[in-house]
Amino acid sequence: MATIQNAVQAMVDKLVADMQGSTPLSAEDQALVSNAITKLADNDRLEKALVAVAEEHLDVATQELKQATSNNTSTMVDATQSVNNATNTLVSRSAQLSQLDNITPAIENITKVQQQASASYVKPLFGLSKLETPSTSSNNGRTTAAFAVYDSSGETHLVRPSYTANNTHEQSRIEFLTLSDDATHKTAHFTSFIYNNAFEQNPVGKVFQYGASAFLPLALKEQPNDVKYEVVFSSQDSVSSSVNDYGGIFCKTAGFNSITKPKKNLNAADQWGITTATDHVYHTVGVLYDNNKHCLVVVDEGTSLLIEKYRDGNNITAISIPDEAALQNYVNSGDFTCVNFIYNTLIHPYGTSRYNHAEGAMSSYAQNYHGYFGILNGVTKMGHKKYSAHYRFTEEKKLEPINFFFTSNSEPYKTSNANGTQNSEGEVTIALQSMAGELLGMYQYKSKPDHVGYQGGIMAVAINCINPYSNVGILNEHYLHNQYGLGRTCRAF
Repeated sequence: MATIQNAVQAMVDKLVADMQGSTPLSAEDQALVSNAITKLADNDRLEKALVAVAEEHLDVATQELKQATSNNTSTMVDATQSVNNATNTLVSRSAQLSQLDNITPAIENITKVQQQASASYVKPLFGLSKLETPSTSSNNGRTTAAFAVYDSSGETHLVRPSYTANNTHEQSRIEFLTLSDDATHKTAHFTSFIYNNAFEQNPVGKVFQYGASAFLPLALKEQPNDVKYEVVFSSQDSVSSSVNDYGGIFCKTAGFNSITKPKKNLNAADQWGITTATDHVYHTVGVLYDNNKHCLVVVDEGTSLLIEKYRDGNNITAISIPDEAALQNYVNSGDFTCVNFIYNTLIHPYGTSRYNHAEGAMSSYAQNYHGYFGILNGVTKMGHKKYSAHYRFTEEKKLEPINFFFTSNSEPYKTSNANGTQNSEGEVTIALQSMAGELLGMYQYKSKPDHVGYQGGIMAVAINCINPYSNVGILNEHYLHNQYGLGRTCRAF
């Protein structure tokens, strides 16, 4: 078609040129041209010829299109093959990436094995920062018992009971404190003197001896994720040792008016088998802790209604608990831990003497002791008036007890005589174990006396606490030659 257009255009150009030139077409020439154009327009052969030419060009175009199509098809085949090759490569790579599903648990298992290996290695403890001021006065004596919550952040939250009652010396106070994760310092949240002849409903400077305490991670009523550590008291409601005057349990921030008396002798066992204690005896207190709501749960004696105790007050539910079966069913349907409070004046916790297998207060530098704080074979030795209590607050924000095993060895000293002089040396080794049987850490502390012919301290209780997340704790041999107030932070490296 392009050739026909060129020919026609050439003819027209010639006609125009001749008509504008010096020898324009004559009238006869113009008539001939006009007649020729008319004939051409009316000539069906020309039309057929043009169609034939067009068809010939179309055939060429068709061949070109076929060739283009062939080329495109070939290109598409090549592209398709490239896509297939890329797909095969991706499938291969995907198959390799799928191995991550197997690699991840393998890495976790390696990490777990490394953690277990680290936990099983007995780590020596190093003293760092002092907590008290040493003095020859027994007024500076510090209890060797502790209520400890090991936070997964590495911080340790403690109740250190008072050493004696009616003693106005600063170091004998009951103390609620946080130990930093690097063992450099403590933060005392609240301290108070302990009295058996004075009483304050909202303790400022006086805590009644006939009661127990805890330091727990508690939420706000409307903000279950706002968890902070709070002092909790179990106390009388007046100056009396009579169980008839037992007042109940209240959070310090919420105040004494939020006190709740648990329904007497209505108990349930938590998931670990530890049973609550509601006998209204001042030194025997076991309360349920809700791991989902982060609050204490108490059945009110007067109404039998379930009461949730938060930092900022009580939530009185509509749940009625008429008997132990109902309480146990409620506990079984949730996630609860029983918290055993510690007596406000506990000087030394109990252990078993290797010498005579008798259990008693670990107060002798010359005896070897062993035992545990926690629950073993269904026997609970945690808190109250005899034992230390150790818990951890996990990464999942769950409060759970841990077993604190200990064993000590000490040498009795003797003064100089014809047979010479022997110093008292000793060591204590402890192991921390989760309720699932996982070893969390093993630690050791050794001591020698600072003076010839004297003892090296009460070794069995020298490690007050040790956080398995940060390997930070407190050392206190209680007493060395003419010195009390030996508490100091420690750390394993």
